[in-house]
This record gives sequence, C-alpha cells and structure tokens, in this order.
Amino acid sequence: MRKLISVALSLALIVSTVFMLASVVSAESKFNIKEDPEIAARVQAFADIKALFTDKTDLQAVKDFYVGKFQAETKRIDATIQPGDPKIDENISFVLDNAIKGELQVGQAKQAVDKGLQWYFYFALRDLVNNKIRPALKEGDFATARTEFDKVAQIYEGVIQSTVQKRDLTYGLDMVGILKGTIEQLIQDIESKNADDFNVHRQVLDKTIIKTYALAAFTYATNIPTKPAADLPTAVTEGYFLYLPVFTYLRGGSPADAEYVLDAFASGDAKRIDKDRIQLALQRTMNGKVSEYVTNAFKKLAEGDLAGARGYVMEGNMFLVTQEVFLPQGDYAAAIDYAQQYADAVDRSDAATAKKAAFQMLKYLVVHDGTQITVGSPTYVVDGEARTATSAPFIHKKTNRTLVPVRLIADVIDADVSYDGATQTVSIVKSGKKTELKVGSDTIVQDGKVNETVKLDQPVVVQNGASFIPLRAVAELFGLGVFNDKLEIILLR
Repeated sequence: MRKLISVALSLALIVSTVFMLASVVSAESKFNIKEDPEIAARVQAFADIKALFTDKTDLQAVKDFYVGKFQAETKRIDATIQPGDPKIDENISFVLDNAIKGELQVGQAKQAVDKGLQWYFYFALRDLVNNKIRPALKEGDFATARTEFDKVAQIYEGVIQSTVQKRDLTYGLDMVGILKGTIEQLIQDIESKNADDFNVHRQVLDKTIIKTYALAAFTYATNIPTKPAADLPTAVTEGYFLYLPVFTYLRGGSPADAEYVLDAFASGDAKRIDKDRIQLALQRTMNGKVSEYVTNAFKKLAEGDLAGARGYVMEGNMFLVTQEVFLPQGDYAAAIDYAQQYADAVDRSDAATAKKAAFQMLKYLVVHDGTQITVGSPTYVVDGEARTATSAPFIHKKTNRTLVPVRLIADVIDADVSYDGATQTVSIVKSGKKTELKVGSDTIVQDGKVNETVKLDQPVVVQNGASFIPLRAVAELFGLGVFNDKLEIILLR
C-alpha cells in the first residue's frame, strides 16, 4: 500500500519515485488489455447515439436507438440499485419521452442520454468489480479476474476518461494520471495474485471516479448562475445527471446533504442552484464518509483483520482526496500528509500512531463541519464557531468515561433538551423523535420503548445542577463519529 497511496492521494501535492511514474505521465497510451467485443460494441453504440443529436435531431430515432441498444442493460443495472433510489432507465426515458412531446428541450434530452449512459457505464464497471472480479479473486480464479478487469479498463477508457479529462482541465488536477497508474497497478495485483492489494487499490479507482462526478456536478453549480436564460434548463439537467452516479454513495456520509443537492438539481429551477450551499453539502457528505471509514478501519485493526483495515483506510483517505478542490491548499496538503502517516501506521499494525495521525487529519475537516471539544474547558467549536457551555466536560474518576453537559450535545446535534427533576430523566428530542436517559441508569428509551441492543456505558450524572451524559455513547447514538487524542475530542457526522 505504501507504494501506491502517496500518488493515489494526490499527484498534484506528492511526488512518488516508487510508483511507475513513466506510465502515469504517458496517460495517452492504451492499456495492455484484450478488448471484449460486446463491451466494444456498447462503447461504439454510446458514440453513435450521441452522434444522433444534430441541428435536426429526430428524438424518436434517439429513443428507438436507446431502447434497442441500451434499455435492457440499463434495466439490468437498475435491478442492482437500492429500492427507492433513482434509476437509470426511468430518468433517461422520462427526459426523452417529455422531449419528444415538446415539454423538454432537445438539449436536455442530449444531456440525459450522454450523462445518463455515463451513469450506466460507471455502475456497470462497479458491477464487474463487485460481482465478477472480487468473487473470482476470492476463489483463486485469477484468469477470470483478469478477463473481467480488462472490461473495466475498456469501459473506463472508452467512456469515463473523457469526463475525467474535463475535470482535470477545469481544476488543474491529474486524475487521468492517477487512474491510469491505478488501473495498471490493479492489473499487476491480479497478475501477481495479490487479492488483498487489489482490494485496497480498487478504492482509488472507484473514489477517483466519484470525485470526478462530484466535481462535475459542482462545476454546474458554479456555472449555472452565469448561463443565459435559454441555456439554463439544459445546464440544470446536465448537473442533475452528473450528480446521479454519486448520489447513493455520498448519501451514506450525510443523507440530508446528499438529498439537498439532488433536490436542487431535480427541481429544474436554476434559482435553487446555490454554489456555496452545494459545496458545503458535498463536503459534509464526504466528511461523513471519512469519519465512517476511519472508525471502521480501527475496528478491523482491533479485530486483527489487517487486510480489512487497509481497505477502509484507503477508502476513507480517498474521500478526503475528493475534497481537494474544496479545502484551502495548505490545509489539504497538511491533511494529506497526516493521511499518509495514518496509512503507513496501519500497514505496520501500529494502532497508537495511526490514531494520532488520523486525529490530526480529521482536525482539518472538523474546522468546516463538526465539533471540537476539550475536556476541562467550557469552550467548544461547532463548524468553526466558538461557543461556551455552562459547565466543562470532565472525565469520570471511577469509569474513566468522558461526560459532557447534555445541553452541549443538544446544541451539537441541533436537538431540544429538557430535564424532569421529579423522574430524574433527561429528554432529547430531534426530528420528532424522543430519547430519554434516566439518572443512574444505563437504559436508553426511544419513543417510549427501551432500546434492547444499546445501553449507556456510563449512567447520566447530575452535578452542580447540570446533567452530564456519556459523550461517546450518546454521540454515536445520534450517528456521530467520536475521535480523541488525549483531552481533545472531535465529533464528525
């Protein structure tokens, strides 16, 4: 992993002398693969359907071509998408049908076909990795893994690479170089029969493509306010279809923020495209993914599963990399350096060093989105804004658990809190749901029902007229990641 991660994290900031730099620089060369005729035909069909859009586009001919060449495949991939999530065929067909009726513009139909089919190809690429290549590697069938991975490289080069190049040009990045080097590394992993390294390196491929489409959507959030009125419907449609490939994955980091971006583009109303709010929402989704994977990496490391820990480290670090454009350059460079130290320490199974490095990395994210607490100090910081609690957090002498004022947590999670002295019960109400914690009890009551699976590791304590609750247990109950280094604590979504 040390061989790859420095370049994987960012070629723009870190120069690696051990990672096949010659192949990264020569990004225009073909991959050493055997082309699959079926994939080649599908890539050609993608070029052909885009060529049907001319000054005199026959939208019915476009729809017929789509139905004949792609619909069965898009529906096959749609069957793998979570119920209730946006579907490829439904979205493409909706725009085409309404454009044929004259209710949407030809430009909107063009973007639905182009970007909608890119969505399909990306999901088809992921389908190959998850349902063909990884099972083959697990079974030791490296020949099949190589054959199927050649299809992945073919899809990337034939369809997705052009969009990566556009984002590179817009933001001064070199994701094309990173992806070329990564694909060559993945081929090497298969040929050397190293399934563990393949599992780590595939995260670079996947998350760099996620970064590409997230930045593509952000590009339209930036440019839409400058577009002529006549071009706005097409621009909003393009932003919408560029965001769809990454919506499901980013939603795992922050559902509300991912939904906000989706709803803004799906509205079709250019006035709802707020660049700054969309940037913040995207960052929050990415921060949530970093937090999730740092937590999972240490769980795997504690279980002795080094391969699993390495995979989560790379996944989390790559969601840090997705924020390259959003973070100040100095902060990004420093965060990347700590990410490298964190990855190297996990490689050595050095949990103590890894936790310190990961904590320092997360400090560059919590400034923009999250909470910083210091044990013994009433001052805490939420999203970069300093606030003061009525009492300071402290460490319980008997249990060694960190206790914080309940009103501090309520502020952090944006909830209402009350204390019933008669029953000695703390009530926390968020989004219409009530959580009750009783002084001296480890029981958690949610909406009137006892939580049978989760208990507090430290009962609620009343001290000097203030209620204190165990920080980690309650924060995690509300979906926050908790990270600490001595007396410093970070809470991330």
